[in-house]
Amino acid sequence: MAKRTTSTGRRAASNKPYAGSLGEMLDDAGFEPLGRRIKVSDRGGTQLPSPPKWFDPVVEFLWAALPDLAANHWDHLYIDALQSACQALVALGQAVLDGSGGIKVNPEPALPSILPRLDDVATVIVCLAAQVSLLEYRHFTGARDRPSPTGLRRPNIRADHGSGPAYLAPEAFRVFESLDLILGARWTERAETIFWRDNPSEWGLDFTKDRRFIRALDAALATVPDDIAEKIEKTAVITEESIVEWLQIAPKTKTREDALKSLRFWSSHSLDRVFHRRWRLDCGWLSVEESVRTLLIEYDALSINMRRQFAARYLPQAPFLNG
Repeated sequence: MAKRTTSTGRRAASNKPYAGSLGEMLDDAGFEPLGRRIKVSDRGGTQLPSPPKWFDPVVEFLWAALPDLAANHWDHLYIDALQSACQALVALGQAVLDGSGGIKVNPEPALPSILPRLDDVATVIVCLAAQVSLLEYRHFTGARDRPSPTGLRRPNIRADHGSGPAYLAPEAFRVFESLDLILGARWTERAETIFWRDNPSEWGLDFTKDRRFIRALDAALATVPDDIAEKIEKTAVITEESIVEWLQIAPKTKTREDALKSLRFWSSHSLDRVFHRRWRLDCGWLSVEESVRTLLIEYDALSINMRRQFAARYLPQAPFLNG
């Protein structure tokens, strides 16, 4: 899975206007193109509760930004930001899996009874916007790398609350405002820890030294639930049996060292999954019930850095887990 494509060019201009980018496909599925308000089917006659203010702008933005490679079919192309966007649309009740790695419009879209976490939704929007060049990070004072500004669009969002300057495309303003990420062409306080999760290199952030991160680390170490402790401890153990099984299915040229390298990589990946699903900065460890509301964001830099710092102190016998 790729975090972000390597292209540095701008997003290709679309022949479709942003507000109506789904056209007749969404009309047929029960959407209204004007104003992009979601319309739930009239069948059944039951008035559903009103969605939160961010719901419609988020759904609109996700559909418009995802690549629609075929009629009524959107694919994540094995790019993390796109995969998370597809997952978000399913969690928001607006899409269903199509069985081939992508999604299609839910023929009966509805507000789900359990909404995904707002911080996860905001992170998905930020990562997706950056992926498709609707959000372009610019050099932040103090960052080591200083790319040439030649050919770049001038930033229109000023640095504030620990977040650096950026260019945000006009069609993305509505969704960023609905999530309280921008106010008066500046980043809000709420946006800061959302950007920790995307961790743009242009800003040179080191949030691991921030007191909020350090407090959260101390709390995570002190309050590990039993079921999570069991999962974590399993990831630290690579058995001889696992090594033998790996070598049995690997090419004959592979060695024991190759087996250990691979098994250690997957152990780190498994521990990342624990943090992706069961830990958040503001809440600490989540219960199984609370984790239902999380969205899986594979390259969540905040969770990955917390896993590394946590493992260094909680599992000193497994140094491969803190790398």
